[in-house]
Amino acid sequence: MKIKSNRMEILFWRHSTAAQKKHGSCTLYLRITVNGERADLGSTGIKVFSGHWIDQAQRINGKDPYANFKNEQVALAQTRLLAIYNELLRKNQGISADRIKRLHQRPESVTYLTAFDLFEKEYYKDSSIAKSTKDRLKTVKQSIVSFLLEQRLQNILIEEFDTAVMNNYRQWCKSQNFKEGYYLRNMREVKRITEFAKSKKLIDFDPLEDYKIGREKIAKPVYLDSVQLSIWKSHKFQNSSAQQVADLFVLYARTGFHYRDLMQVIKKPKDYVTTGIDGKQWVMKPRQKNEIDAKVPVHEFPEVKEIVDKYGGWSKLPTMANSTINDWLKICVADFNMHVEPFFRVYNGLSVKHGRSSFCDYCLNELVLPEKSILTMMGRESASELKRYARADERGIVNGFLISKAALAS
Repeated sequence: MKIKSNRMEILFWRHSTAAQKKHGSCTLYLRITVNGERADLGSTGIKVFSGHWIDQAQRINGKDPYANFKNEQVALAQTRLLAIYNELLRKNQGISADRIKRLHQRPESVTYLTAFDLFEKEYYKDSSIAKSTKDRLKTVKQSIVSFLLEQRLQNILIEEFDTAVMNNYRQWCKSQNFKEGYYLRNMREVKRITEFAKSKKLIDFDPLEDYKIGREKIAKPVYLDSVQLSIWKSHKFQNSSAQQVADLFVLYARTGFHYRDLMQVIKKPKDYVTTGIDGKQWVMKPRQKNEIDAKVPVHEFPEVKEIVDKYGGWSKLPTMANSTINDWLKICVADFNMHVEPFFRVYNGLSVKHGRSSFCDYCLNELVLPEKSILTMMGRESASELKRYARADERGIVNGFLISKAALAS
């Protein structure tokens, strides 16, 4: 006799290997049928003598000394399948034999952090992803772990990580004084975990599928214009380390490189400093993050040659950690701002990234170079990325007309 629940039938059946047949034993296998669709769920692991199994009753007879225990295992398997079926019925979700099979084979409970760990393992195996991007995932994980611990949600199941939890995470990020761009990027990574869980069939639905993270309101870029940078370059900083950092900032402001990319050029200049198609010096460096070549005609930026010559060549330029440079830049700014007129003072929170924005602003508004040329020098492809670093302003308009008039006059 088959046990039937509305439209689902549960059947245990005997299967014997060649070795089992010699001893007259078998293993119980499990099968379900829903609306005529059949799915084999595989072995139950319950082993019995073939003669002890009663097909009609779907139970083991009393001749087996462990009949009570084994029958309890059979009943538990039936109960779990019925629970899965009834839960789908209660939620008015689509019911099929294959879906019940997937839910049956899935671990009964997967926490969000367990799913994160699984995602992390696959992510780190992907050789196409840059190390810096992988390192960023570690930062995101630290953030979400801190949030879950603080909220006592470290054991939250993946399907329970819904829009309410995500909204709480957003508010928590704000309470930590994270910048909008930072926590929105974090939230996108957090959302990827539920997407991953669904793709791996750890959950049947993505609780964040319809969640809208929103776009960052891009703040007005902070930069040093050419006048400020000229004063900065000629300023004599009192500390030798501060002077080195100030010089490095000039290089960042006239190459547009990220921290790591410039450090790699300094350490291996023969790999990246080359002669361009114009017969002059260029730096061609695949960006650390995307492997797109940044192509910078350094001969067009005399400040670069001046700094490089000051130290006796690319390989003799100072190198230091990103955090060290940023810490020293704060000291440099304090020194600089004490000695210049208020109009020329620079941003107190100056960091390496403001070197990139200074480079982009100079190229866009003072040299009036085409956006595509600027993107090529930066090793980027999307014009939208440029908006993070520079905005066209009236200087670009004035300089553009001057260039046009000069071209017409000639």
